[in-house]
Amino acid sequence: MGSLVVSTRMIPVELSRAVEILYSMGFELIDINYANVERSETDYPSIANIMRLSLLTAVKLGAKPVTLHAPWEDYFIVYLGKGLEHAVGEAKIFLEIAGSYGVEVVVFHGFSSKRVGSYRAEWLNKRFFSELAEYAEKEGLPIVAVENSSGAKPLNQIENLRKLVESIDSPKLMACIDTGHAFINGYDLVKADKALSPLTPICLHLHDNRGRRDEHLPIGCGGINWLQARLAKSLGSAEYFVLESDCTSDPVDSCKAQVLATVGSARSVLKGWLS
Repeated sequence: MGSLVVSTRMIPVELSRAVEILYSMGFELIDINYANVERSETDYPSIANIMRLSLLTAVKLGAKPVTLHAPWEDYFIVYLGKGLEHAVGEAKIFLEIAGSYGVEVVVFHGFSSKRVGSYRAEWLNKRFFSELAEYAEKEGLPIVAVENSSGAKPLNQIENLRKLVESIDSPKLMACIDTGHAFINGYDLVKADKALSPLTPICLHLHDNRGRRDEHLPIGCGGINWLQARLAKSLGSAEYFVLESDCTSDPVDSCKAQVLATVGSARSVLKGWLS
């Protein structure tokens, strides 16, 4: 059975402050999420250091930042303009920073056909993740996890994600299934489970929506049938179950209440998955 992890994304404040709030609420396993940085409109050259400082904050408090969500595709597209080696180099920086603070999994989005064209997206994803996985294996760095995308091809299709991971065939490369992204692309939990099989994901990102857009609603507030969890054996074998719903309330106390309610819902609905 896997571990429940609460993402900083659920507390919409500056990244290090979100870590402090979650730890003060009693959460030890924390996901360091780029979404907090994106909301603050930080310039790209500062992002790696902001994420490093949040990891330092977590470690000083005694928290365990077990997963880290790297920047979205747009960030790496900027460096891709100078050549693939520059985009890979930036990704390596996040792997190194994460590894130095005990992070076990770093999640990346792939390149999309919308941004780079269908043929080039397939080629880039194979090269980008092959090089990252090889580097992680050589240097003893965290697992590189590729997440299914919310809408852009090819990785909005879980079958394509599975084929990518299988083709690279590295112990340092695994899939991370986002339940919300899966649902808006026509996958309920059982269908997603079958599409990924025989692979087991290293992590699941748990949030809900009503099937039309990536709303990041709390579990049970959208259209996903969470009662199917008991039938999704591969998904249920993940190591980390990361709660990733958004909160738009103010003040922060309202978001803290939502976090507690979401954790309660997750433990109730997904009890067969969680340790």
